[in-house]
Amino acid sequence: MARGRGIFDFDTLTPSLKEFLPKVDARVDLAFDLMETVAETQMRSKAPWHDNTGNARAGLRATHLSEPMVVHRLVLYHTMDYGYWLEIRWSGKYAIIGPTMFDIAPVIAANVATAVNRAVRS
Repeated sequence: MARGRGIFDFDTLTPSLKEFLPKVDARVDLAFDLMETVAETQMRSKAPWHDNTGNARAGLRATHLSEPMVVHRLVLYHTMDYGYWLEIRWSGKYAIIGPTMFDIAPVIAANVATAVNRAVRS
């Protein structure tokens, strides 16, 4: 007579990951959203040119673009047509986007690390 054999599979990792990853993504999303304001404020306050109209300074923007659970990007840009020339003309003398990216990249990395650590602990 053949004996039946039962297999019990206790998978606690998969359900935990399904809950954990959206928490991490939400916290990283928040970290990037907060950096939008920081980046815009820094660009506007540290722009090295002298304003004629103030349009170029007011037109500096930072936008968080994301695809949930895949990628997060902080995009810095000018809204004025001549913003391009401020960045490249005179060997970058009036550039603000590149220097701001260099300044805030470590802050973003630290904020993302903190967000992930908080998600792990919660």
